[in-house]
Amino acid sequence: MDSLKALGIRVSLDAEKAISENSITSDELLSLKKTFISPEDLEPILKKREEAKAQEMQAAQAEVSRASDYKPLAKEYSPEFRVHESLDVTGKSRTEGGVADFVSHFQNRFERISSMLRTVGGKYPEADLYGISKLAGQKVRTIIMVSDIRTTKKGNMLLEAEDLTGQFKVVISQRDEEVFDKAKNLVRDDIILLFGKVSQAFLIAEDFEWPDLPVAREKKKAERDLAAVYLSDLHFGSKEFLGDHLARFSEWIKGKGDNPHLAGKVKYLFIAGDIVDGIGIYPNQEKDLTELDIFKQYGMFAKFVEGLPDYIEVVVSPGNHDAVRRADPMPALSKEILGCSVTSIGSPSYFCAENSEHLIYHGTCADGWISTLPHLSYDEPEKVMIECLRRRHLSPIFGGNAIVPEKLDYMIIEKEPDIVHFGHVHKNGYARYRGTTIINSGTFQDTTDFQRRQGHIPTPAKVPIYEFAQDKLRTLDFTR
Repeated sequence: MDSLKALGIRVSLDAEKAISENSITSDELLSLKKTFISPEDLEPILKKREEAKAQEMQAAQAEVSRASDYKPLAKEYSPEFRVHESLDVTGKSRTEGGVADFVSHFQNRFERISSMLRTVGGKYPEADLYGISKLAGQKVRTIIMVSDIRTTKKGNMLLEAEDLTGQFKVVISQRDEEVFDKAKNLVRDDIILLFGKVSQAFLIAEDFEWPDLPVAREKKKAERDLAAVYLSDLHFGSKEFLGDHLARFSEWIKGKGDNPHLAGKVKYLFIAGDIVDGIGIYPNQEKDLTELDIFKQYGMFAKFVEGLPDYIEVVVSPGNHDAVRRADPMPALSKEILGCSVTSIGSPSYFCAENSEHLIYHGTCADGWISTLPHLSYDEPEKVMIECLRRRHLSPIFGGNAIVPEKLDYMIIEKEPDIVHFGHVHKNGYARYRGTTIINSGTFQDTTDFQRRQGHIPTPAKVPIYEFAQDKLRTLDFTR
């Protein structure tokens, strides 16, 4: 009471007793804005407390009622889920990284993408590059790999081209504005179908095509009204890990939040890499970690999984911060290191869930794409994913992203996916491209110092959810 007296406020003896018995604070008394306080003056404070307590009780009762009434639809069904193991490198790596392995790798890539390009229509006869100069004056179609791209003194584009038989030069004239603008998106090691006229020293391009997805294709419909959640870049163990936000998501998926009907549909949770922040991923990383033991980082993830409803199928693919080799393709994380019951697959990997063909890949190739093509940026990761689909290859630029030269190129987009799921760039991004739904699932890590220096603004705790039967994608915000 001395503090009140110092402020010129007097309190009656009866009021002083009531204040003591009800533990009324000085701030509450000051809110009355009175110079003399009687017992009657305390009634608004006590009434406000009773109202707040009643509201808390009502909220608690509503929460209990909701939890007891919550009957998730997904619990009634077994998962319809199958991994296409032949397209996953896990357990199949046979390379030693020698010259012969690189030759086999690129031959495999060229042959398989060539078979896709041969389905493209065209009136010109097909020709190999070997001896093509003998066809001077004729128009041909030829499948080439672009080994180099230069600009001539006249401003035209000059391609160094090769196939399995030989090499030749290709000129793309700036006078043909449509083809020239299209060619600005070419990158080294692109494999394309080229249409043009042969001269003695050059092939003069008239047009070209990437392997691409078909313009239209029939998609199988889902029969069950279920949904999938898409996550990536959780970064357990990082100081910037948003544990409170992920806890909100965990509560929501149990039906404790807005839109419990949608939560009850969730049968699958797909994670596209960077489960943990890792150890030694970059210099002085230890200063950015709350946990320096990699096994304990994965233990934090295991605890998260154990807190999810047991009827949800959790599928995990690795990223460059995880405990696998850094180069693509990445094999699946081992059960021993994950420490929990999930389906562990490689990156990239293919699976079918509820009649929807999925391609999941961490997305490490985005760094190379963004540094190569000026129209790409970290703000729109979906555009990077479209470039991959257009080429039917996740990382065609040799040197743009670390690649292990497996004899089978696992980075080729062999199947036509209904849904493509990337992570890595910590930015949500969505698009539809030729019947394929594109999802970049953001992060549960706050902005790092490196990202601030780069001017990159992540979109943390924004979770994409796809409803199979409705073919509908929505995003829920768990930042609040």
